[in-house]
Amino acid sequence: MGNDNKPCCAADALRRIKQLIINGIPTGLCMLDECIAEVKQQDLHNEAEIRAVLMKRVKVYNYIPPNVEEEYARAILDEYRKSPGQL
Repeated sequence: MGNDNKPCCAADALRRIKQLIINGIPTGLCMLDECIAEVKQQDLHNEAEIRAVLMKRVKVYNYIPPNVEEEYARAILDEYRKSPGQL
């Protein structure tokens, strides 16, 4: 088995869902904590770059509707800032 921390199956992925409020609606995002940890390991300091890399990673595991992408990006970046080892 690899050491890449990816879910082994749908049930494992479901256990990795974190809920954020986006546009006033509770929204579940799969693998968010793992995506944040990966981005933090890159030691980026430019907020625009952090935001872009976060969104790219989160989109691997989640569908983000284009018309609310800005709201998702804002909520995800806020969650990034709250996690240990912030900007």
